Amino acid sequence: FDIGFQQNNRAEWSKFHTHYGNQAPPQVSPDLELSFSLQTLSVNSRLSFGKDSFWTKTAGMSVEIQRNRVGGYSFLMPDFERYTAGAYAATSYKVSPKLMLTGGVRFDSGKLNIRGFYDDTLADFLQLGGYDADDVWYYAQRADALRKNFHSFSGALGAVYDPNRLSSLKINIGRSFRFPTANELASNGVHHGAFRHEKGNNSLKPETGWQYDLGYSLKNRRLNLSINHFASYFPNYIYLNPTGQWSVLPHAGQIYEYTQSRVFLAGGELEAAYRFTENLLLSANWEYVYNRNIDNGYPLPFSPPVDMLLALIYSNHGKGPLIQYSASLENQTVFAQNRIANNEEKTLGTSLINLLCSMNWKVGDFRFFTDFQVQNIFDTPFYNHLSYYRKLNIPEPGRNIQFILKIPF
Repeated sequence: FDIGFQQNNRAEWSKFHTHYGNQAPPQVSPDLELSFSLQTLSVNSRLSFGKDSFWTKTAGMSVEIQRNRVGGYSFLMPDFERYTAGAYAATSYKVSPKLMLTGGVRFDSGKLNIRGFYDDTLADFLQLGGYDADDVWYYAQRADALRKNFHSFSGALGAVYDPNRLSSLKINIGRSFRFPTANELASNGVHHGAFRHEKGNNSLKPETGWQYDLGYSLKNRRLNLSINHFASYFPNYIYLNPTGQWSVLPHAGQIYEYTQSRVFLAGGELEAAYRFTENLLLSANWEYVYNRNIDNGYPLPFSPPVDMLLALIYSNHGKGPLIQYSASLENQTVFAQNRIANNEEKTLGTSLINLLCSMNWKVGDFRFFTDFQVQNIFDTPFYNHLSYYRKLNIPEPGRNIQFILKIPF
């Protein structure tokens, strides 16, 4: 049994500025642009049986209460209270020294109360601009007042098979769910940090999905290998959709609206490391995600491109105060992303070369670490498809040289 309380306070300060000419600075804390105060109370209880036997069983309950309050001369997300409670049962059964079966079920219920917010300053600004009453209401209603109740269940079955001490095979199938958040349901306005107008959708239902994942690992004296594959089907996946409609608000751009669709996701990861000698290692990492919106036939927005990283690493023991050192040469290849949603831009691929050197020092009883890094050695211009800056056509950093000193204490 455990109980916990968190108080998270965040404040963003910026000299008062406005995108609406009729907005006056607040009399109190005029340069406080945004503030968030989130209180979280959580209670968890768990009861386990048969921990030392071949068959273990666990049952438990959890309760969480959240209260969020906002402030500042800008508005990003509404005040809300969120209440969730859940109960679960899980078990694992060791069939043999090589095979273990696992399973579990969980039921959750939640309630979300959102305080509405109508921006009178924005309404006056739009009225002065000649917009009609419908447009004024559409944009000035920054958050809808909502009371939502949700409930859903999840479950999973899995197996772990270890044919020998060098390899392992894992498989899991399950059903997941996720309650929509306050901003997904009720937000409406410009998210200046993301350079877009985001609009919530008060008709969203809990997101549910069916998944399976399969993983294989092998480890011997020279080779470490890990291969993972997953696939998921969501009958009502929640995502932020570029609508193609342009906002009338200053510096807003396109309106992105939270939407639900039938979605298929699949992908995999490959991690491999081969040791040529005690000191020389070659590693490779590869990631790929495929998705498809079944309702319209297009990919989802903000889909990551294929990413591959190759690294040649040399490490050895040092002499004198230098205890150990390593140097690595990396090649990161990010493939072009041409599978895009409607109203989204394609992004070209790139190939980057990086150099990293690490040293472990000891002078008397004083230990410290130094790192020297040169990222993007050839100063290659490139764009990150998932970056907020992508739609502004702002490239990622060029050649980046860093020296890092770490002193443990």
